Amino acid sequence: MKLSRTAFALLFAFCVVGCGGGSDQAKTGTVKGNVTLDGNPLESGKITFDEGADVPAVTLDIKNGAYEGPVTVGKKTVRITAMKSVAAPAGMAGQPGYEDGVQQNYLPAKYNTESEEVREVKDGGPNEFDFTVKLK
Repeated sequence: MKLSRTAFALLFAFCVVGCGGGSDQAKTGTVKGNVTLDGNPLESGKITFDEGADVPAVTLDIKNGAYEGPVTVGKKTVRITAMKSVAAPAGMAGQPGYEDGVQQNYLPAKYNTESEEVREVKDGGPNEFDFTVKLK
């Protein structure tokens, strides 16, 4: 297949303009910090940085109280969860998938579903955010 010079030039221009990608990508900053639970490092959990419906949320692992990872720049609602195994709901015990019980978030709702914690992630940082979680 032979392309004319004009067709080749148009194809090349399309790729340069349409395939650049760099300017359309959201800027990110690296966030890191520590999460304590009743004064001790949270052994394991998840921390989510959520900007709202139009921007995908970013969830990072918390291990031995620490987390770190890339998050898009902007103001984010922070949600922290930690799971534990509990007995299966009544009538579900022994059913496939419920042999070992179910996972349940054991942190109070004010740290996750009802969170009002907001942090601003900045391009170039510093983006170090520590959180203190209390069960009581």
